[in-house]
Amino acid sequence: MVILGQYAGIKAREHTTAPGAPITGYNSTASVVNAIFLMLNVFGINVLRAARPAFSIPSIQYSVFTMVGFVYGPQEPTIAASQRFVKEVLYTFLTGQAISAFVCLLVIPVSSRKVFFGEATGFLQSCRKLLKAQLEFVEVLKHSKICASITANLESSKEEKTCAHEDLKKDFNKKLKTLTTLTTDLLALGAKLREDVLFAKREIAFGHFRETDIHEFHTILGNIMIPISGLSTIADISERMDLPSTEAVKLPKSVFGNSSQTILENDQKAWTELVHTTGTSFEVVADVLDESIVHILALLKLVPDKKAKKTGQATADVEKDTEPSESKDRSFADSLEMKIEDFRKKRSKILHAWAEERGLDSVFRTTAKHAMYPPSEQNGNGASISAREVIASKRLHVLLYMEYLLYSTSRAILAAVRFAEQKVEDDTMTKQRFVFPALRTVVKLIRGLINGDDSNPDMSNFDQVDGSGQIIRFGDSFNGAKDPEHLPPKNLWQSFGNHLRAVPRFFGSAPVSFGARVTVAVMSIAIIAYLKPTYKFFIKQRVVWCLAMTSMSMSPTSGSAVFNLMGNLAFTVFGMVGSFINWYIVDQKTAGVIVFFFLFMMFYFYFAARFPRFLTCIVAGALTHVLIIGYELQVRVIGLPHAIATGQPFYPIYELAPYRLLTVGAGVLVGYIWTIFPVPISEVSVLRRDLGASLFLLANYLSCVTATVDLRVLEPNSDDAGLLESHGHKLDKVRHEVLVKQIALLNSMRGNLAFMAFEPRLGGDIPKEIYQKLIDEAQSVTNYLTIIAYASSSFPTAHTSSTWLSSFTSTRIRNHSESHKLISILSLLSASITNGQALPPYLKTPDSFRLSDEITADVGTVLDLANVDEPGFRAVAVVKVAQRCVVDSTERIVGLVRELVGEVDFGRRVVCGTGDVSGSSSLLGGDV
Repeated sequence: MVILGQYAGIKAREHTTAPGAPITGYNSTASVVNAIFLMLNVFGINVLRAARPAFSIPSIQYSVFTMVGFVYGPQEPTIAASQRFVKEVLYTFLTGQAISAFVCLLVIPVSSRKVFFGEATGFLQSCRKLLKAQLEFVEVLKHSKICASITANLESSKEEKTCAHEDLKKDFNKKLKTLTTLTTDLLALGAKLREDVLFAKREIAFGHFRETDIHEFHTILGNIMIPISGLSTIADISERMDLPSTEAVKLPKSVFGNSSQTILENDQKAWTELVHTTGTSFEVVADVLDESIVHILALLKLVPDKKAKKTGQATADVEKDTEPSESKDRSFADSLEMKIEDFRKKRSKILHAWAEERGLDSVFRTTAKHAMYPPSEQNGNGASISAREVIASKRLHVLLYMEYLLYSTSRAILAAVRFAEQKVEDDTMTKQRFVFPALRTVVKLIRGLINGDDSNPDMSNFDQVDGSGQIIRFGDSFNGAKDPEHLPPKNLWQSFGNHLRAVPRFFGSAPVSFGARVTVAVMSIAIIAYLKPTYKFFIKQRVVWCLAMTSMSMSPTSGSAVFNLMGNLAFTVFGMVGSFINWYIVDQKTAGVIVFFFLFMMFYFYFAARFPRFLTCIVAGALTHVLIIGYELQVRVIGLPHAIATGQPFYPIYELAPYRLLTVGAGVLVGYIWTIFPVPISEVSVLRRDLGASLFLLANYLSCVTATVDLRVLEPNSDDAGLLESHGHKLDKVRHEVLVKQIALLNSMRGNLAFMAFEPRLGGDIPKEIYQKLIDEAQSVTNYLTIIAYASSSFPTAHTSSTWLSSFTSTRIRNHSESHKLISILSLLSASITNGQALPPYLKTPDSFRLSDEITADVGTVLDLANVDEPGFRAVAVVKVAQRCVVDSTERIVGLVRELVGEVDFGRRVVCGTGDVSGSSSLLGGDV
């Protein structure tokens, strides 16, 4: 592009220069041609940079190259001079890239595979820490709401109770905070693994693992992450659980005399003992799993054997025997599987005994069919007995939830152990080999670069014909988004018109808008290089670096622009001061300057790797340091006459450094001005838009999960991964795509929330706390839906191993209207917050969004505790608990969105002096 632009400028100069006149000096036509080429290149590369973030680093290099080329282009008199200039600049860039490639490959090389396995090691070590934190939390679970004594109000006053439990509550909150932090770190590491596994699979390397091994290992780690992070949700569930009030469970004297409080106290004591035994059982399993993780790390050579023995006390007991280690390794997985199954059997016996003592025949006592109300004179003994069953049932749900997820975590770690042992047995870990990416991976890489890694999956042809010749029709969500302004094309001409409409849609997109902003910002400074009175000033004062900093520092939103402005200026000042220290601390000796220059670069990029958030700012400081020291050393090497041959005067370092600071400062300042002018894009507006998109994705994810559960309950073969054409496989693929986008969007919103602190404050305060709560609740719904999808994955296997799930399926009454109300509500919330429109009145979440609510009353025995060991029974309990939390979080989201956008309500209310509503009415009658 630079050669083409300069060639056009030179030809324009020749055509506008009078015969016999000198071809050097200023030429307006050549300046205009180069300016046009600069505008087009800056616009195009920044559109690509915004649309494809993967090209951010190459786009910066391209921008600097074209800026240098087109700024000096009007001065090139001949094509030979132009080619010589471009050649020198190109050689300069290629030399730098060659040196960097050489250093990356030969000097302490860090491959993508090494990064992936380092993160995998950290992931497994984090799992060990999380298991210990979960065990510690189970030990203090008795201080949560679910374990709160319902007789406490009868025994002491509120102040006495607060004093008695204050220290215990502090310990509970401390363990809760630790558990939440470790879970968040594990999920963040899992997201990082998901990104880096792509690069690890694409890499040509010399090592143990093939591409298929890396893919399988990453899948196993993902299967561990879901249940182990889901187990941490017990902290949230225990605080969400609302038990009936004391009055609701007060037992009638006609049956129990005056001993009702004693019975409730005995129930509380029995529950506390059960929680204690649960913690003891969990401790045994946690120790076994900790030993297993250390065993995996040792077999896969992710940590040295000596370190593995030191980090796990249990591992030392396993590997210090006189038996051959090879024989011991082969039997480790079988031994682990036996311990896992023993844990399940023992827990089933304990739960059976506890339930029989309570007289609890069914675990599902909070369904619509068994809805309980406070006792009255009409309901007699039954309601009181049922109220006790409600409390016991809710508590039992939580235990089944915990046990299932711990059991699933154990099975996932067992799969990792078997994977590690298999790699040892098939000699994968004994020798290294050259590893090349598969052809399919290379094709996907090229497609990703062209279409973007975040492109929508192709779901346009999901309708299929099954073996019986019947056409299976899928919902609208499997097809492309409909255009409300145009019907689908009916002929070839209309299809061609649809493709043409993509052109104006492209020019109205956000990347094009950002590219236009950057172009205007760059040209507002670059115009100096193309005007006769100012072009010499531009060249002498090296203003070209001002253009580079303007392009690098611009961001789409005003909050991040303020952050970039402050960060770039701060690090540029540090770079100037660092250059002074670098130059004068060794008394301007060349050898000493080079040595300290190396130390300063190491210092800069250590922090760039340690704090990626400040990468652009640190690079700005390092660039300032390089330009100052590099120019001074260059003058010493080539001499002063050659240094000033380009028309740039020589400045000593004490003058050059402030000039560089002013150049960079002006560049970032201009970039900031054109970010907020003429129309600023605020962080809160982007956050609101992303939140609306997140809620809509959540509605899609909920629909996918609901369809997945129905499919797995009804069709045993829906999860057969070998049937590529199976609609169950396609549904799983779409659900995974939606989940990945939702996680990326949640992380993006948290980033916007952090930049909101730098947002210019005009008008009222930004409701940051409300947005934070909305993001947290959206994350909770995503987590619980993922747990539901994970728990339902056991249904197809349960169909083949037992008839219980088939009986459960045959007794369900599928009520689509109730199960889809949440989807409608989330879609409505998304549209409301995206458009800033008030919600409709009386928006309520459904109460019967549960599998067990669809069981007919006459066959309710299918949910009796006698079936607790049946495959799929515990999974149904997990789905039930998670569904209740989804409904609860959705109800909170409705309240938070209503607080942001309001509600359509023109009724009147009479508000008392205390703020309570004493009455309300509507024109058509009835309460409002």
